[in-house]
Amino acid sequence: MTQKKHVVLLVCILALSQIALTENTKPTVLKNDYIGRSADAAWRKAANERIEKHRKAELEIRVVDKDGKPVPGANVSVRQQRHAFGFGTQLSAKLLDDQTELGEQYRRHFLELFNYATVNQFYSFQWKNPRMSTESRRLAVNALKWLEQQDIPVHGHVLVWWYKDENIKKNKQEVHDLVVQHIDETIGFPDIGSRVQHWDVQNEPFQNSDIFNKLGRDSIAEWFRRSHAHEPSATLFLNEAGLCSRMDDKRWQERVEFTYHLAKEIKDSGAPIHGLGLQSHHTGSLAPIPEVVKTLDRFAKLGLELQVTEYDIRLLPSTNNPKAGYEKNWRTPGPPIPPEMEQLEADYLRDYLTACFSQPAMTAFIMWGFTDNHHWLYNAPLLRKDWTPKPAGLVWKDLVYRQWWTKADGTTSDNGTYRTRGFLGDYEITVEHDGRQQVLKPTLSKDGKTVTAIW
Repeated sequence: MTQKKHVVLLVCILALSQIALTENTKPTVLKNDYIGRSADAAWRKAANERIEKHRKAELEIRVVDKDGKPVPGANVSVRQQRHAFGFGTQLSAKLLDDQTELGEQYRRHFLELFNYATVNQFYSFQWKNPRMSTESRRLAVNALKWLEQQDIPVHGHVLVWWYKDENIKKNKQEVHDLVVQHIDETIGFPDIGSRVQHWDVQNEPFQNSDIFNKLGRDSIAEWFRRSHAHEPSATLFLNEAGLCSRMDDKRWQERVEFTYHLAKEIKDSGAPIHGLGLQSHHTGSLAPIPEVVKTLDRFAKLGLELQVTEYDIRLLPSTNNPKAGYEKNWRTPGPPIPPEMEQLEADYLRDYLTACFSQPAMTAFIMWGFTDNHHWLYNAPLLRKDWTPKPAGLVWKDLVYRQWWTKADGTTSDNGTYRTRGFLGDYEITVEHDGRQQVLKPTLSKDGKTVTAIW
């Protein structure tokens, strides 16, 4: 081989090595900032284009007389009433049941901010014995009845998830029977199952579920089938942590691959899996937004519904000791959040929510609590203890109820039509002409909508 060929071969080997290294390197994660924050970041334009394409549709209002002839010059007012997309939060069943001023404030602010809710009254450890089961069932049913009265759809959390529980010491058959019992007494209980539209069936199989490790991956399909048998219309989810967050974790790539292939196996087995939940707890660092977009696109290829199920942020630990552990550093009160950190949290919510809303497979974005009065990380995304909005709370309202909210006015043309493009959801349309008024209440879906007012 000539010296020239040796050089060419060496260059090729180095190039291939660099490609392999790049593909196997975790995304760059910053501790006090994040990649993709700048106003001119490349991902932003593409995301907004996808939102325009997938989250909006054509809305046409036709105004005709009794003979079907067009009525020009009629005034049309278009007002969105509710999003089709789920903008939600985890709710405390105890606070929903609280009849004091605290409970009243909690319910009022929830209704002002959200159209979707997670009720997490279904952990197995909340149903350990008859007394606990009775109380958990009471709180769950009361919460579900109240949400039903408000016409709020519900995500139930969670049917199968044991962690550090004494029951895991039992043999496989005993553990299996406990899972079956818990599924039957939660989703199988009529006053519960009939009021919950979406369920996390299996939670955190990658590293945080002793029951999954005990019974193995083949057991999951049975949980989905049994849940489906109880409520055939329910949407059933596999829920996992750290898929679009914690990208600085040394096992992040392994977690993504594991979850993708597990979801695919469940689906390919014919079991009724309908969705994948991406928890999105951001503790200590923030994932790069371009990498979040790429990861969402990867999971969308599964053909399953995607939901962000447990979003929150806490960047400052309680101690300066990295060896203190997760519980002491993140699940205890910490130092006050400085203004610049609150602004960072707000910017990240803006961009993470935008990236998720732009993904066509995504159907909901759920906070894991919204007020500091009741939050497992002592730093809720939106509201302080006195119910005033954080910068992120202002961002949420601006995006959900202004930028992504349709409000339009106009008049019908010579052919009696008024057209606009609106975000998917429920509408109230008021038509006025010749001193008369007519109100229409259509739902705008992705296929578009034409409604007719007859004069």
